[in-house]
Order: sequence, then structure tokens, then C-alpha cells
Amino acid sequence: MRINAWILLPLLVVVSALVGVWQRGRVPARADWQAAVARVRAGWSPGDGATWAPYTQGEGRTAFGDLKMLHVRDLGTADLARFDRVWLLGALGYDADDLAPEHTLVERHREGGVTVDLVRVGGPKVVGDLYAQLEQAIHTRHDARGGVQTCDFWSGRGWHCTLRDPPEKTRACLGQSVARRLEQRAKDPECGLDPWLHASRDVRLIGDTPRHCIWLHPMAEAAVRLTWNEAPGGDALVVDFGFPDPMVADNYAKQLRVKPAKLRVLRAGAELAVVDVPATKGWHRQSIDLPAGAAPLAFELTTTATADAHFCFDPTVRVKTRPGSAP
Repeated sequence: MRINAWILLPLLVVVSALVGVWQRGRVPARADWQAAVARVRAGWSPGDGATWAPYTQGEGRTAFGDLKMLHVRDLGTADLARFDRVWLLGALGYDADDLAPEHTLVERHREGGVTVDLVRVGGPKVVGDLYAQLEQAIHTRHDARGGVQTCDFWSGRGWHCTLRDPPEKTRACLGQSVARRLEQRAKDPECGLDPWLHASRDVRLIGDTPRHCIWLHPMAEAAVRLTWNEAPGGDALVVDFGFPDPMVADNYAKQLRVKPAKLRVLRAGAELAVVDVPATKGWHRQSIDLPAGAAPLAFELTTTATADAHFCFDPTVRVKTRPGSAP
């Protein structure tokens, strides 16, 4: 017997409405997120991190405040290596069971529509983090004639080469809020520092996700280098990198000006690897095996075109396995 599709239409409308009501009923209230974060704060320890899932439930992150928060789109491939433990706030059926199997669930609680999972992180562990140690790094420029310029002014976030004003005046300006700098007649939020040519801690939207990374903009007719003398020994150097989405996204309003770049990695002065940086959207990763022992690492960036080449990267030294520890 054939059934007229028009007869089924009212039934489909009713079913869709019921599904919508059920789905809305599963969405946590603001109070649920607040209670979940309060539980996290009560159990927080040094070395912990926190995240939430699904990523689209972004309302939860407004309650995290100063906690070390990760932006994670896919729990199965989440990089938790910087942390000993991670608190996962899950909604709509997402929880720690979706993480990779090397991580261990320590405890689970519920706060209304939010699951609060404490996870002991397994697998590789970060033992060296250039983003955290940037103040101890050395930023230099190397021209084709062998000249070297050291960028030795620390702004609080990064290293700069050129100052418009004396260092004391620049530091006094940086000590003011950005709003105060804009109120002044000069309206100089950068305090005379070059807004592009520096090596600084930053947060950029790369691969549709905010990334904590080191901004390292290339120069014309010169290589920019960042030397990490305090790099520890480990099994691998992992380099995450990319160009910010607005520079390489498909909907970029103008003709794409970003060109591929090369990141040359040196260890104790000898070339260890060359990382090819594509002019494409995405957060890319290259893992490089490290010889035994500790030695300085350096990262040298070059490109054929510097327009819009707002390169950002995050190098870490890792060991393959971590010793077991109590939660």
C-alpha cells in the first residue's frame, strides 16, 4: 500500500518539535556551569588544566575565569600533554569516555546538566615549553651579509628590536592600560613598538580555534631567529604552527598574499630539520626526534613574501611516557 507523503507531513512536524523540546531540555543552565566550575576550583591543583565539551557549548567557558583552559574541538585527538590532570566539563552526552584511551578517569560528578570529570593524563608529557620560557629566549635578525641584530627589549609579552622612544619612556607607556593609551592625544596603543616585527606570546584564531602561540613575523632580506638556550632534553620536539585564519581563509576578501614559509630548526648550531609552512588554513604539527641530552634549540623563519605572513608557532619538548602519579 502506498502512503501519500502529504499525510506524513504533520507527523514529521510533531516529531521534530518533540525532538527540539527534548534537546533544549538537555542544554545546561548557566547555574549548572557555575556549579561545575566551583567544583573544579575546589579540587584544583598545580599542573591541572580544564576544558569543556562539546565545543559549541561555549557559555560554560565564561565561568572558568583564570583557570588554565584548553580549547578542544575533538576530544579523541585532544592534546593534553602540558598537564598532569585535566578537568572536563561535559554536556549533551559528552564526557571523559570520549578521550583517547591513555587517559584515566579519576572521578566523576554531575552538576545539573553538566558532567564534571577529573582525568589523569597519560601518554607523552611536555617537559619544555618555549611559550612559557620566552623571556629566557634570544630573538635575533640575520641579514644576507652576515650581520646580526639582537632584539633585547622585553615588553612584558615579547622581544622587540626597535624602539621609537627611550626604554624607560616605553616601559612607562606599556604600564598604562590600552584604554588610557588611546585617550591620549598621540593615541599610541603600541607605545612606539613595531606592531608586526617582534617575537611575542599571542593568541590567534588558527584552524577555527584560538591558539596560544608565539608570534614570529618574517622579514624581507633577513632571517628572524629565536634561540632557546634552556631547552631540556627529551624524546621529541613537537612544533605546532600556522597562519591566522583571516590571512589564509577561503573567504579572504583580497587575493591571497601569504606565501609558504620555511622554519629551520637548529640544535646546538647544527640543522636538525626544516619545517615547510604551507600558506593554507589549519593548525599543523611536525614531530622531530631529538638526540639524547639537552642542547640549545633555535628556530629560523624565512619566506619569499612578508605581506600578511603573520606566522605563529608553539614548540614543546616532550618525553614519550610519564611516570605514574597519584591524582
